[in-house]
Amino acid sequence: MQQTDLEVMRWSEPTVEQNLTADEQFAREAGQTGRRILRLWWGSDATAVLGCADKPEKSLDLDECKRRGVCWVKRVTGGGTVLQTSGVFNYSYTAPSYGRMDMQQTFKQGAELVISALTQFGVSTRQCGISDVAVDDLKISGNAQARKWSAVLLHGTLLVDIDRELMEAVLRHPEKEPDYRNGRAHSDFVVTLNDLGVVASEDQVENAFASAAIEVFGHV
Repeated sequence: MQQTDLEVMRWSEPTVEQNLTADEQFAREAGQTGRRILRLWWGSDATAVLGCADKPEKSLDLDECKRRGVCWVKRVTGGGTVLQTSGVFNYSYTAPSYGRMDMQQTFKQGAELVISALTQFGVSTRQCGISDVAVDDLKISGNAQARKWSAVLLHGTLLVDIDRELMEAVLRHPEKEPDYRNGRAHSDFVVTLNDLGVVASEDQVENAFASAAIEVFGHV
């Protein structure tokens, strides 16, 4: 199967669940068509997104979620539970998988995409843990992947803005955490573009990622 040029799509479904379904659908198709797609989308109503191995009763305060109207969904990729809101930017990269692929190398590509995009706003970041991107020791991006259907799905977040109080209320402290977290609470562990004084429109954020994709994933 011939690999195609990278297609960049900028569109968001109405809900986080529908966006995750779209990510999965593009991955399913990639194994059959050879298409490589980078899709750029934004979160909407507050939604807790669990990794494929996470259990809601361990990852979430379900009573608090119900009280606050926060629904939860599972994604097909691994990693921990996160809170999606309208201030969270997302990318998803889907491509055919040719034989055994290096998971670490794929995570490195995801980190490089975020790092390159943020450099355009004057923000210096680095890859931390397995799949995070951090400003000093504060997480600004997390990435996850799945390898199914003869394809790879790599997707990740960028915290442009976040409701820290809501995050603390609905997300439990994870059972496993990267070493650099050092037991910190959610609100003390993350940083957003707004916290850094970066004022960027949705178009500017998307443009930065589309530009970085040329460098990381090849011809667009």
